[in-house]
Amino acid sequence: MLEAIRTHKYLILFSGIVFWAIMNPLMIKLMPILLKTYLPVGLSSIFLEYTIDAAFMDFMGDVFELGTLFISFSLMGLISNEVYYKKLAFPYSRGAEPAGLVTAKFIHYMLTISIFILVAFLTNYFYITRLFEGGMLTIETVFKSALLYIIYYSLLLSFLIFLSSLFRRGLAVGFSVAILAYSLGIFNRFNIIRVYFPNYLLYKAANLGHVFDDSLIPILIISFCMIILLILFSILRMRKIDIA
Repeated sequence: MLEAIRTHKYLILFSGIVFWAIMNPLMIKLMPILLKTYLPVGLSSIFLEYTIDAAFMDFMGDVFELGTLFISFSLMGLISNEVYYKKLAFPYSRGAEPAGLVTAKFIHYMLTISIFILVAFLTNYFYITRLFEGGMLTIETVFKSALLYIIYYSLLLSFLIFLSSLFRRGLAVGFSVAILAYSLGIFNRFNIIRVYFPNYLLYKAANLGHVFDDSLIPILIISFCMIILLILFSILRMRKIDIA
C-alpha cells in the first residue's frame, strides 16, 4: 500500500477506471450540443438516440480500452522493477518469502482494481439513469457486468505478474499484456471457440439481457485455474531469481 501511494498507482488506476464513469455519459450528452453547428442533421441524431443501455455499453467499451492500458502500464513493473533495481534484498532479509510477496501483490491490486471497477459501474449507472431514458438496464445487471469485468482483470493481473517475474524491463510487460488483451477480442467472432477465451467475459458483460448463463461455466473454470497456475508459476520463478 505504501508503495502504491508513493508511486501514485491508486491515482493512476482511479483515473483509468473511475474517471471515465463520469466523463463518458457527460461527453455523450454534451457532444451533440457542442457539435450542433458542425454536424449534418442526420449524423447529430445518432447522439440523440442514446438510451441507458447504449450509454452503459459505451462506458464498458471505454473501461476495456482505456482501463487495460492504465492497468498494463501502471503495474508493469510490479516485480520486474524490484528485481532490476535490487529492492528485494531487504524484504527477504526481514523474513519475506517469494510466495508471500507474489500473493500479497496479487491480492492487493486485485482488491484495488475490483473496488475501482465496482465504484465506476455504480457511478456510471447513477449518471446515465438521470441523463438518458429507455432500455432495460437494472442495478442487478450492473453488478453482474461488474463482476465479469473483475474476473477478467484478475486474470489479466495474474498474467501481468507472471510476465513481470520473467522480464527485467517493465515496458516489455506492459506492451505484452496490452497486446494480448486487445488481440484476444478477435476470438469473440467465432461462436464455437469464443467461450474458452477471457474476452468472452466482456462479451457477456455487454449482453445486458443475459449476462449470466451456462455458457460462462467453461471460461470461469479456465479463468480461475489460470489465475492459480500463473501465481504458482510466478512464485516458482521468484525462487530462482538472484536478488543480490
